[in-house]
Amino acid sequence: MSKILRYTTLLIFFICAQISFAQYAVSFSENGLKAALEKGKLENKPVMLWCYATWCPHCKYMREQVFPNTTVGNFFNKTFICVAQDMEKGEGIDLNKEVKISSFPTFIFYNYTGEIIYRVEGELKQAAFIQEGKNALTQKLQFPYLKQQFEKDESNSNACYNYVRALKKGGVDISEVVNRYFATQKDNQLLSEINWRIFANGVSDFNSREFRFVISHQKEFANIASPERVKRKLDYEVKALLNPFVEASDTVNYRIKRDLALRIHSYSTDSLVFNYDLTLYELTQNWKMYIKTSLGSAEIFAWNKPTQLSDILKNVLNNYSDSKTLIQAERWAKRILELDKSYNNFLLSSKLYQKLNNIPIAIKMAQNANNLAMKFGWEGVEAEKLLQELKK
Repeated sequence: MSKILRYTTLLIFFICAQISFAQYAVSFSENGLKAALEKGKLENKPVMLWCYATWCPHCKYMREQVFPNTTVGNFFNKTFICVAQDMEKGEGIDLNKEVKISSFPTFIFYNYTGEIIYRVEGELKQAAFIQEGKNALTQKLQFPYLKQQFEKDESNSNACYNYVRALKKGGVDISEVVNRYFATQKDNQLLSEINWRIFANGVSDFNSREFRFVISHQKEFANIASPERVKRKLDYEVKALLNPFVEASDTVNYRIKRDLALRIHSYSTDSLVFNYDLTLYELTQNWKMYIKTSLGSAEIFAWNKPTQLSDILKNVLNNYSDSKTLIQAERWAKRILELDKSYNNFLLSSKLYQKLNNIPIAIKMAQNANNLAMKFGWEGVEAEKLLQELKK
């Protein structure tokens, strides 16, 4: 490529980049964070770094709904040096190793000396975005101040909570701060509302003293916070613990982590484990364990869920023909129809009774399905076909 052509190409790219950012009322530079910090130092102004990715729908919302607003633009242009960085390209890749972005968009605020003073992640409405800019200028909400207050007395629960909440809002790892705080707390100090808040925000280790304490004092924490908040936290941690291994069909590690989840001993988390068990056994086609789990727990965790019971019964019919198992599954079929007398459920029951060689009941169920199809003008081809087969 000739020098002239190369320079022309670069010039066109530069102009396109400027045009794309010129549509915003917020004046973003794409010259990099270093240049923005140097400019901020010269002008004695803080810097706002917008960390984005091209594929991010929340970044798109900010581009289309927030940055073009003149009120937003006037505030940020007057107050900050604004710089944008694609964190998956060019300088953004190395920068991300330093600032560790966990979700997009993330906005990082620096003082004019280059120190991070505030962070916030996620999609924001116009007014909320301006408020976050104001928060970044408020000393008592800034990271250096909050860190200083925490380090004055690491046993101070309010100082810890304020620091943890600010860090988490910005997507910053808070485990070290939380661990340092709880190291100052004896068991008889853990049961408090502020400690619940710190726990809920920053403890995920099932083997930690704090997690084990919460598990053994669920009722007490439910009285302090609320049953729903305790349930939500424990459910979230079980999902975070087990979901990756189910998605990867990693049965070995799943079994290890599953035992940790079962230590909680709550209906809600046990129900989650039951659902994950079935999903994993279905993915790995371990039908023996699928049937065993279903027979043992379906009436506990799926008894009022006709759709889930139907799915379980379908898998049993498709993968098992043992009469003893099918006789036990008959209870599910009856329960499904108690909850939902639909075309598909009548058809499913008919297939079960066909396998049990109870042809009169199978015919009755298929006829019920066919009657529903005729009543509502549906195509009942499968029911008609099954009826013909059963009547031979």
